[in-house]
Amino acid sequence: MQKQQLAFVKKYFIGATLIISLVMAAVFFTQHARIEKLTNSIMLQQARALLSELILTRKWVTMHGGVYVKAKPGEKPNPFLSKQKGIKVNIKDEDGNLYTLINPAIAVREISQISEQQGAFELHVASLDPVSPVSRQPDNFEQKALLAFEQGEKEVFTIEESDKGPLYRYMAPVKFEQRCNKCHAFQKLAQGDIRGGISINIPMQKVRDQLRETRMYSLLSAVLVLATLLALLALLATNFMRKLKTAQAELELSATTDNLTGLYNRRAAYERLNEELSKNRRFGKPLSCLMLDIDHFKRINDQYGHLVGDKVLKFFTDNLRLLAREYDILCRYGGEEFLVLLPETALEDAIKAAERYRQQMEKTPFVLGKQKLHITVSIGVTEAHPVEHETRDSFIGRADKALYQAKQEGRNKVVIDP
Repeated sequence: MQKQQLAFVKKYFIGATLIISLVMAAVFFTQHARIEKLTNSIMLQQARALLSELILTRKWVTMHGGVYVKAKPGEKPNPFLSKQKGIKVNIKDEDGNLYTLINPAIAVREISQISEQQGAFELHVASLDPVSPVSRQPDNFEQKALLAFEQGEKEVFTIEESDKGPLYRYMAPVKFEQRCNKCHAFQKLAQGDIRGGISINIPMQKVRDQLRETRMYSLLSAVLVLATLLALLALLATNFMRKLKTAQAELELSATTDNLTGLYNRRAAYERLNEELSKNRRFGKPLSCLMLDIDHFKRINDQYGHLVGDKVLKFFTDNLRLLAREYDILCRYGGEEFLVLLPETALEDAIKAAERYRQQMEKTPFVLGKQKLHITVSIGVTEAHPVEHETRDSFIGRADKALYQAKQEGRNKVVIDP
């Protein structure tokens, strides 16, 4: 038996180790995938936010017909703007300071240059048909995105490797508005036509390094947790054998007792009754039994709920124990029915015991908050017949018949079936 138990513990330990390892591996990879997905979502939201700010800047510049800024020494005017009729590219103030016109495209380019110098992000305005000779030609990603916009795509994004490390690349279309006619009238575009796109590149090297660091810490944490769990499992396994005997004893107890009241259950009561009937036949000693039923118990459950009903059952059990002799056998027969076996007790003494139980319940109210519930009990009494054909079922059947009669006659009564 001990070898079987040791083998069971070994299988339990190995199985638990495998299951925990698999679960933790699944959790680790799932968590890592979720973190990468969340990171990509954050990068997408960041790109969209940058796009929104850039579009607002372009609209503001467009709304004012361009913005004049102080020209740098030796700076030449934009060749594209210089060719547009009706546009003053350079102006001077009354002090003779030279100012040059900045349109939305130039504003975006200069913002991108400043951002690149700070290592933040890059901005490009790209088109398959650029209007300015100084415009940068779209790269492969931008060409594919611009073609996708013509097919109805709202945005395009991906992650690319570059000589500067990984880049999060995002591009959204730029649509033609009537206010853009000042510079783009020659293209003869209609309101809402796609005339290009804004490309945003966000460096991801730091993000990737942080993800790698997070993955490493997660893996180390998982290993530590797994080692801790295995150590705990080993400790549990060593204590398992010691506790197994206790558990078996408790299991045997739970198999013979009612969980709510702690009395014998019906199965255990039948075993004890068979023993007592055997003694009755062999030695001729008297044996009586009481079948008790709490009156109107269903009404208590319906009115106050099953939790209160359970408390009433425990209250009733406490009163049974209060009056029972040490060798009396108390059993919860089923629901609100109880069986009391009275070894070496003749019918006359059994009737007296039954009356004591009835009176005890009648005079002892069950306290429920500020209420007092008066619990009564109906009892059937019988004595075992000193004959060989007296069986468990016939013995209990007479007590049950007497109990039924007590309930029919108004309850809170003791009825005898000799």
